[in-house]
Amino acid sequence: RGIMEKLLGSIDHFIVLQNEDNDLFVLIPGCALPRRLHVDGSHLSVQVLLDRRNQEWISNMGEIRCYLYPVHSSKSFLITPSLASSMYLMVMYFITGTYQEVYKMVESCVSEDLTSEEAQIFNQLEFLGNDNHPDAHACRLKLSAVTVGLGDSSAMKCPWSVYEEMREYVKKYDFVSSACRLTTEEELLLLKMSTPSVGYRLPTELVNRNSYVSAVTNIGTLPVGKTLSVKVGIDKPPVIENYDSGADTSILDNPKNCMISSKLFGAAYSRPEEDQVAFGGLRALEFINAAIDHGVEITSSRYGFPLMYDLLVGTVAFKLHPNDKTHNWGRILVRLVPPSDFKRKSAEMSSLRILSENPTVAQHPHIPKFQIDSAVSKFKGMFQGKDAVSRVLSELHTFLTKQSIRSMLNFPVASIESQSPAVMTLRRPSSFFDYRLWVIPRVSDYSQSVFSLDVQNCAAVNIPLAQIQAFASKPLSPIKLESYVVYLSRSQLRKPNVSGAVPFDLSASKAARTHCSEATTQRISTDIQKYAHNANNETTPTLIGFSLSDIESLHSSSSVLKKAISQLGALIKALNGLMEFDRMSLGNLMARTLAIATSEERSDQPGSLPEEINFLRFRLGQISEREPTVWFELLVASILSTTAEQDIRSLNPYLSSAAYKTVNSLTVVAMLASIRIGQSHRALRGLSHLVKLLRNVKSTSAPDVQTRLCAEIALQASKVAADLTCERHFMRVNPNTVDFDPRFLVFEFTYSMMLRKSQVILVNKFLYSLKHNKSMCHQMIMGAGKTTVVAPLLAMILADGKSLVTQVVPHALLDFSRGVMREKFAAVVRKPVFTFSFNRGTPITRDLYMKLCKARDSKAIICATPTSVKSFMLKFVEMMRHLERSKTGGTPSPPSGGAFLSRIAERFREQSVVTELIVNPEDVYYCTEILKLFNGGVLLLDEVD
Repeated sequence: RGIMEKLLGSIDHFIVLQNEDNDLFVLIPGCALPRRLHVDGSHLSVQVLLDRRNQEWISNMGEIRCYLYPVHSSKSFLITPSLASSMYLMVMYFITGTYQEVYKMVESCVSEDLTSEEAQIFNQLEFLGNDNHPDAHACRLKLSAVTVGLGDSSAMKCPWSVYEEMREYVKKYDFVSSACRLTTEEELLLLKMSTPSVGYRLPTELVNRNSYVSAVTNIGTLPVGKTLSVKVGIDKPPVIENYDSGADTSILDNPKNCMISSKLFGAAYSRPEEDQVAFGGLRALEFINAAIDHGVEITSSRYGFPLMYDLLVGTVAFKLHPNDKTHNWGRILVRLVPPSDFKRKSAEMSSLRILSENPTVAQHPHIPKFQIDSAVSKFKGMFQGKDAVSRVLSELHTFLTKQSIRSMLNFPVASIESQSPAVMTLRRPSSFFDYRLWVIPRVSDYSQSVFSLDVQNCAAVNIPLAQIQAFASKPLSPIKLESYVVYLSRSQLRKPNVSGAVPFDLSASKAARTHCSEATTQRISTDIQKYAHNANNETTPTLIGFSLSDIESLHSSSSVLKKAISQLGALIKALNGLMEFDRMSLGNLMARTLAIATSEERSDQPGSLPEEINFLRFRLGQISEREPTVWFELLVASILSTTAEQDIRSLNPYLSSAAYKTVNSLTVVAMLASIRIGQSHRALRGLSHLVKLLRNVKSTSAPDVQTRLCAEIALQASKVAADLTCERHFMRVNPNTVDFDPRFLVFEFTYSMMLRKSQVILVNKFLYSLKHNKSMCHQMIMGAGKTTVVAPLLAMILADGKSLVTQVVPHALLDFSRGVMREKFAAVVRKPVFTFSFNRGTPITRDLYMKLCKARDSKAIICATPTSVKSFMLKFVEMMRHLERSKTGGTPSPPSGGAFLSRIAERFREQSVVTELIVNPEDVYYCTEILKLFNGGVLLLDEVD
């Protein structure tokens, strides 16, 4: 549960489940309406209220009322299997104030159409609109940027004003966590969406922000040594009285210059009791809050000159913390007096100013103390000039004018009010230390096709070459597979050879003599011969002790059965030992990787004192979330980037190039260890089933029962052997490096699977065809992974921010395929998944075009049906035909051959209502631009003829 608490933060209504393979799951009930406990605006509440009696919420949930989140084998993230589960987890993160997780999940929580369950979850964001945390503004703006183009009628129309959120974001930008900062592209998009109310212009801070962000986007293209100037608008600043306008020496020059009212209220002063203010706690806090709420004035009887004087000289021992100094509290209250008090040159204000700026004088043992008179002498002395305020001022004047004391006094220099510059000058960054507020933890692209793992670098961090070679070929080879698995030929498996002849003859048919038929027949003959050759020469992995003869003798020989069970026991023990080693290695590798990447483990040499101070400042910035930091998912995704080193080293300017290579090596090996844990799980699951089958073997069973059980044992043993000998087919081991496509490895790691050889070959064939600008069609049998593996893997590779990737599936498979895509891109590599729904009556609007542009730029996936794509093309043809007729003045000719129409057709024509097609030039423009997006994109046809 401790691991889950790290992943879920303050979310505490969950159950941790574990299956027989030690896979972990988090079960969160969804039948309770989550809300945040609202308090007054002075506090930020992250306490969750769960309303379990809301019938409307429960009825919209449907049959499944809990969300099950699988925990990745690395224990570093959760996998969200559906859109509803993603949205619910995102809302819970928002309620509990875990804004960084909200920001990460936003892109995978987008859809044009929502079910009643999804809609009620999304609507909860409206009740979080009063969250004014800087990161909350960033999360809301991120969601607005991701949902651009969905339209006002979309179920995911954000219930907040982009204009208001952008103003707050710009004001609080310095306090936004590094993980929640928007990119320059997103800021420019949101600034375009920020429209003030009618009759109002865009405020100066947003105009300036637009100019500044536009300049920052171009700063990387500046020549070395050149600068870029940005003109900014300046609003007339509000008039604020300056407390630090200069020294006030009235108490030294003219102590008689007193406030009459201060004498009156000074006589009414009652010193606070020591037990209320001296020992901290709630009473002291209430006292200082009351003073601030009431207002501090020189002439106040309770929070006026006497109280501030007592605090400055230490007569009232006010403390919130045992180490507090009362002088500091007195200095704070003096600065809170209104301008009408500090602008007037009076002996009272002058004495408070001098004592505030001179703590040594204020704590002098002979400084005059404020003496409170008795009730009778208070008013008598006030009219005779001998009241408590006058006395202390007179004594203080005498004390301060002494030569020994006067020489100790320091008078503040008048502060000059700052003026905002009209022009900002930007320079090209010369190192990773520049422009730290614009450093954002993100992956630039997913286009890296070749990654080289340095073997020498791995050896330097105690990762042996044999381990790397095993990972790159047969991951489970360290358990000595040759002791448990043997490869048998078809004859040894009692299988006949496959014939290379075509099992039918069509030569006598006239239809088989055409050019196309002869080519098809030749292809069939070639394919059969090739398959027969491969099948007859391949060997099949088989568990030792589970050949056909061994399985047949299980019922008749107890020694064979006992040997088989013993063999399986040894194999299970070896797998458990390897899996335990991998788990320990994975934890150590991940911890070491993050330690180096965040400079918790120094990779650079300590420098001078100023450099070390800057380093400590950077580390404190990481803790306070002002400086960016890395997490393991980000390191995994970063190996897909063509600018990976710059992406990661910009987050930590103290990370050297050599240390970055070490981080990369550790990350890759950790991924490989995590994948092998999943492979071991699958093998152990199969072995457990096989052991159960062996325990059902009985010599007294009926012959048909024995035959069926032998067939089951043979099938299960074959499956276990295949799992044990599963190989990695996309890595190539060289003397100094291991080269591979990192996109394959990240896909395997994310879903704890291993790609089959046929899948790797097929994806590479598709990529080769695309590289040469050719289309390709490939037929796959059911269960080969075309929808769950090949299509998502191609989508991850091809959706690079430059071309639009569209997956077209039959209408019956749209929901399933869209759900698979959302599940695959809800962790590590996060991508939005949109739907292109269109019919000939759908209007072509700017929102539709913007949605597709946003999908292309955000590396999203578009799911569509053949009907939608064809309808769009027909709509375009219809619009162009209408424009052509309008240009030539022609009218459509009536249909000919009406006399030959059937009665049904004639009745349909009589009942039809002819509507005039209205074509706007703007619609034609957006239709053309959308066609350009499709023409420059990639189409993945799945299950479509």
